Amino acid sequence: MFTADVYQNEYLPAGGSEVNAVVTVTSSGGGASATPPEAAEIVIVDTSGSMGTPKAKIKAAREASIAAIDCLRDGVLFAVIQGNEGAEKVYPTEGWLQTASESTRAEAKKAVSRLSADGGTAIGTWLRLANQAFSSVPDRICHAILLTDGENQHETADEFEAALAACEGRFQCDCRGVGTDWKVSELRRIASVLLGSIDIIAEPRGWRPTSAR
Repeated sequence: MFTADVYQNEYLPAGGSEVNAVVTVTSSGGGASATPPEAAEIVIVDTSGSMGTPKAKIKAAREASIAAIDCLRDGVLFAVIQGNEGAEKVYPTEGWLQTASESTRAEAKKAVSRLSADGGTAIGTWLRLANQAFSSVPDRICHAILLTDGENQHETADEFEAALAACEGRFQCDCRGVGTDWKVSELRRIASVLLGSIDIIAEPRGWRPTSAR
């Protein structure tokens, strides 16, 4: 049951034409507090060759990935994917997703610390692999964080759009640009189709993803 109360000044000054009001909505009879929804999270890390020039970019991506992993609450299913002209799941080593805990977060961070930069950029391929992993848990709220400096160079525009179409409605994806020379229009396109946000990682060590589960 919902009720609404409105508080306002009933009197206007001479010549006044604007009324400000405060509306308070109250609910009752809702029962016990809701528990957090079951979720799945994938961190997608760009490990293409451009991330190694300068080397600070791959280092920033590793640090940002570790920050994202640290924010995962216990019980969330998660994975880490690295991408260049292909895509590879670097954690977990078995199965699609792992349950977050103190020990599994430590294992994932160790795997991330070994990431290096090499190869090309095919972002649609990375998203398809994430979609495949999320398909193993259709009952979960699925979310990905994409960390990249990239401009899509090793797949066609049609391939990229087909990948987005395959992922649309399957999971949400927030895009974070590493460095200053990433292609804004491509990340904006991903965020638009996959209902995410777009931003830059300026200080990866202190960065915290707002939507980590």
